[in-house]
Amino acid sequence: MRTSTRMTLAAGAAVALGAVPLGAVFEDWKWIWYAWAAIAAVVGAHLLARSTRLPAALVSVAGALGLLVYLTLVFAAEGALLGLVPTPASLRLRGDSLLGGLDDVNDLAAPVPATPGLVLLTAASVGALAVVVDAIAVSARRPAAAGLPLLALYAVPTAVVLDGVPWVLFAIGATGYLVLLLVEGRE
Repeated sequence: MRTSTRMTLAAGAAVALGAVPLGAVFEDWKWIWYAWAAIAAVVGAHLLARSTRLPAALVSVAGALGLLVYLTLVFAAEGALLGLVPTPASLRLRGDSLLGGLDDVNDLAAPVPATPGLVLLTAASVGALAVVVDAIAVSARRPAAAGLPLLALYAVPTAVVLDGVPWVLFAIGATGYLVLLLVEGRE
């Protein structure tokens, strides 16, 4: 297995495990499947882009496109071309859902129900973070610095949950970062 493939998978795993502390914000865990699928779409697009030897800047663009297609397929398929290709109608639908999620952020206190808007907002944010972590850890070859955006995944629930984040969720999130460093150290 190539080094870039190992690092891409490790970056995806780091974000997936790093997202677990967000569970303290939600009443249930339904949201995590959508977030992990968004990460998988980004990682799949990154792997495909790297296998075709695209320049590093275009790898991140491919990841963002993979995320956009995933979000369209899951959250706005009825407005998309063939249920997959984003159109102005699907972007409008997704925008309306995002606005609903932002309203939920302003109106609800943690722990919140997994409303469609909040799930979309979480999946989009975690997917975008997967693009950033990959760009830092794999494209820029600075996996230790990728810990900073991963820290945001822990900082958000710490800031909004009154009872704090259970240590087990922190440990799972920290394990993701350690996996990324371990894979990099092996290289």
